[in-house]
Amino acid sequence: MLRILMVSCILLSAGHAGAQEQDVLKRLMNEPVTLFDWGIAQLDKDIKRAAQRTIPKYVGDPVTGSFYDWRSNRVTLFVSVPVPKESRTPAACAMTFQDVVGDLTRNTPKGPSAAGWYLLNAFKPKAHFWADRFEDVGAKLLDVVTLEITFIPATYEAFEGKQQRVRCMGRLDASYEELTVEVTS
Repeated sequence: MLRILMVSCILLSAGHAGAQEQDVLKRLMNEPVTLFDWGIAQLDKDIKRAAQRTIPKYVGDPVTGSFYDWRSNRVTLFVSVPVPKESRTPAACAMTFQDVVGDLTRNTPKGPSAAGWYLLNAFKPKAHFWADRFEDVGAKLLDVVTLEITFIPATYEAFEGKQQRVRCMGRLDASYEELTVEVTS
Protein backbone atom coordinates (compact mmCIF):
# COMPACT_ATOMS: atom_id res chain seq x y z
CA MET A 1 0.00 0.00 0.00
CA LEU A 2 2.85 2.33 0.86
CA ARG A 3 4.46 1.64 -2.53
CA ILE A 4 1.25 2.51 -4.37
CA LEU A 5 0.95 5.72 -2.39
CA MET A 6 4.58 6.74 -3.18
CA VAL A 7 4.20 5.89 -6.88
CA SER A 8 0.99 7.92 -7.00
CA CYS A 9 2.69 10.90 -5.35
CA ILE A 10 5.60 10.75 -7.81
CA LEU A 11 3.28 10.55 -10.80
CA LEU A 12 1.16 13.40 -9.53
CA SER A 13 4.18 15.63 -8.93
CA ALA A 14 5.62 14.80 -12.38
CA GLY A 15 2.26 15.61 -13.94
CA HIS A 16 2.14 18.88 -12.00
CA ALA A 17 5.63 19.86 -13.26
CA GLY A 18 4.54 19.22 -16.85
CA ALA A 19 1.43 21.32 -16.29
CA GLN A 20 3.57 24.16 -14.95
CA GLU A 21 5.72 24.10 -18.10
CA GLN A 22 2.63 24.27 -20.25
CA ASP A 23 1.36 27.14 -18.12
CA VAL A 24 4.59 29.06 -18.73
CA LEU A 25 4.34 28.45 -22.45
CA LYS A 26 0.69 29.45 -22.51
CA ARG A 27 1.53 32.57 -20.54
CA LEU A 28 4.22 33.48 -23.08
CA MET A 29 1.80 32.79 -25.92
CA ASN A 30 -0.72 35.12 -24.34
CA GLU A 31 1.74 38.00 -24.07
CA PRO A 32 1.02 40.60 -26.73
CA VAL A 33 3.74 41.36 -29.24
CA THR A 34 3.39 44.88 -30.51
CA LEU A 35 4.40 46.15 -33.93
CA PHE A 36 7.13 48.06 -32.09
CA ASP A 37 8.54 44.78 -30.65
CA TRP A 38 8.33 43.22 -34.10
CA GLY A 39 10.13 46.16 -35.70
CA ILE A 40 12.97 46.22 -33.17
CA ALA A 41 13.52 42.48 -33.69
CA GLN A 42 13.57 43.00 -37.48
CA LEU A 43 16.02 45.91 -37.16
CA ASP A 44 18.35 43.79 -35.00
CA LYS A 45 18.36 41.02 -37.58
CA ASP A 46 18.76 43.37 -40.54
CA ILE A 47 21.60 45.47 -39.09
CA LYS A 48 23.57 42.34 -38.21
CA ARG A 49 23.16 40.98 -41.73
CA ALA A 50 24.01 44.33 -43.34
CA ALA A 51 27.18 44.72 -41.25
CA GLN A 52 28.33 41.20 -42.06
CA ARG A 53 27.84 41.81 -45.78
CA THR A 54 29.43 45.27 -46.00
CA ILE A 55 32.32 45.27 -43.51
CA PRO A 56 35.40 43.40 -44.75
CA LYS A 57 36.21 40.22 -42.82
CA TYR A 58 39.83 41.24 -42.17
CA VAL A 59 38.76 44.35 -40.27
CA GLY A 60 37.11 42.60 -37.35
CA ASP A 61 33.81 41.24 -36.18
CA PRO A 62 31.21 43.99 -35.87
CA VAL A 63 29.02 44.32 -32.80
CA THR A 64 25.54 45.26 -33.94
CA GLY A 65 22.09 45.86 -32.55
CA SER A 66 19.35 48.33 -31.94
CA PHE A 67 17.91 49.95 -28.86
CA TYR A 68 15.13 52.27 -27.87
CA ASP A 69 15.98 55.29 -25.69
CA TRP A 70 12.77 56.17 -23.89
CA ARG A 71 14.13 59.52 -22.68
CA SER A 72 14.63 60.86 -26.19
CA ASN A 73 11.99 58.62 -27.80
CA ARG A 74 14.47 57.45 -30.46
CA VAL A 75 15.59 54.13 -31.89
CA THR A 76 19.29 53.69 -32.64
CA LEU A 77 20.76 51.06 -34.93
CA PHE A 78 24.45 50.61 -34.18
CA VAL A 79 27.51 48.98 -35.68
CA SER A 80 30.76 49.03 -33.72
CA VAL A 81 33.82 47.52 -35.32
CA PRO A 82 37.55 47.44 -34.53
CA VAL A 83 39.43 49.09 -37.38
CA PRO A 84 43.20 49.60 -37.83
CA LYS A 85 44.45 53.09 -36.98
CA GLU A 86 45.18 54.11 -40.57
CA SER A 87 41.62 53.22 -41.63
CA ARG A 88 39.81 55.01 -38.79
CA THR A 89 38.99 58.18 -40.70
CA PRO A 90 35.81 60.23 -40.91
CA ALA A 91 35.64 59.58 -44.67
CA ALA A 92 35.89 55.80 -44.19
CA CYS A 93 33.23 55.94 -41.49
CA ALA A 94 30.88 57.92 -43.71
CA MET A 95 31.48 55.51 -46.60
CA THR A 96 30.71 52.55 -44.31
CA PHE A 97 27.54 54.35 -43.18
CA GLN A 98 26.43 54.69 -46.80
CA ASP A 99 27.33 51.04 -47.52
CA VAL A 100 25.29 49.77 -44.56
CA VAL A 101 22.30 51.93 -45.54
CA GLY A 102 22.66 50.72 -49.12
CA ASP A 103 22.53 47.13 -47.93
CA LEU A 104 19.52 47.77 -45.68
CA THR A 105 17.62 49.37 -48.55
CA ARG A 106 18.80 47.06 -51.34
CA ASN A 107 15.39 45.40 -51.78
CA THR A 108 13.38 48.62 -51.68
CA PRO A 109 12.17 50.78 -54.55
CA LYS A 110 15.02 53.13 -55.45
CA GLY A 111 14.70 56.84 -54.86
CA PRO A 112 14.52 59.36 -52.02
CA SER A 113 11.89 57.38 -50.09
CA ALA A 114 13.84 54.07 -50.04
CA ALA A 115 14.89 54.39 -46.38
CA GLY A 116 11.35 55.24 -45.28
CA TRP A 117 9.99 52.32 -47.26
CA TYR A 118 12.55 50.01 -45.58
CA LEU A 119 11.56 51.21 -42.09
CA LEU A 120 7.86 50.89 -42.83
CA ASN A 121 8.37 47.28 -43.88
CA ALA A 122 10.67 46.49 -40.95
CA PHE A 123 7.89 47.42 -38.52
CA LYS A 124 5.14 45.70 -40.51
CA PRO A 125 4.53 41.95 -40.15
CA LYS A 126 4.95 40.24 -43.49
CA ALA A 127 1.36 38.96 -43.75
CA HIS A 128 -0.21 42.11 -42.36
CA PHE A 129 -2.31 44.22 -44.72
CA TRP A 130 -2.05 47.90 -43.78
CA ALA A 131 -3.54 49.42 -46.90
CA ASP A 132 -3.65 53.22 -46.50
CA ARG A 133 -4.02 53.06 -42.73
CA PHE A 134 -0.37 53.85 -42.04
CA GLU A 135 0.75 55.60 -45.20
CA ASP A 136 3.00 58.12 -43.41
CA VAL A 137 4.68 55.68 -40.97
CA GLY A 138 7.88 55.35 -43.04
CA ALA A 139 8.43 59.12 -43.18
CA LYS A 140 7.73 59.48 -39.47
CA LEU A 141 10.09 56.61 -38.60
CA LEU A 142 12.88 58.36 -40.51
CA ASP A 143 12.65 61.18 -37.94
CA VAL A 144 13.16 58.87 -34.95
CA VAL A 145 15.47 56.09 -36.23
CA THR A 146 19.21 56.80 -36.33
CA LEU A 147 22.11 54.71 -37.60
CA GLU A 148 25.41 54.97 -35.75
CA ILE A 149 28.69 53.53 -37.06
CA THR A 150 31.66 53.51 -34.66
CA PHE A 151 35.24 52.63 -35.56
CA ILE A 152 37.12 51.60 -32.42
CA PRO A 153 40.76 50.61 -31.86
CA ALA A 154 41.55 46.92 -31.97
CA THR A 155 42.22 45.39 -28.55
CA TYR A 156 45.99 45.26 -29.09
CA GLU A 157 46.01 48.98 -30.01
CA ALA A 158 43.88 50.05 -27.07
CA PHE A 159 46.76 49.43 -24.66
CA GLU A 160 49.18 51.66 -26.58
CA GLY A 161 47.82 54.88 -25.12
CA LYS A 162 45.47 57.40 -26.65
CA GLN A 163 43.62 55.96 -29.59
CA GLN A 164 40.95 57.77 -31.50
CA ARG A 165 37.44 56.53 -32.10
CA VAL A 166 35.49 57.71 -35.10
CA ARG A 167 31.71 57.76 -34.96
CA CYS A 168 29.30 58.87 -37.64
CA MET A 169 25.56 58.97 -37.22
CA GLY A 170 22.47 60.18 -38.95
CA ARG A 171 19.09 59.36 -40.40
CA LEU A 172 18.92 56.48 -42.81
CA ASP A 173 18.28 58.90 -45.65
CA ALA A 174 21.11 61.28 -44.68
CA SER A 175 23.54 62.41 -47.34
CA TYR A 176 27.28 62.53 -46.69
CA GLU A 177 27.08 66.21 -45.71
CA GLU A 178 24.21 65.61 -43.25
CA LEU A 179 26.08 63.02 -41.16
CA THR A 180 27.32 63.95 -37.71
CA VAL A 181 30.95 62.81 -37.37
CA GLU A 182 32.81 62.72 -34.04
CA VAL A 183 36.47 61.93 -33.56
CA THR A 184 37.37 61.27 -29.93
CA SER A 185 40.34 59.89 -28.05
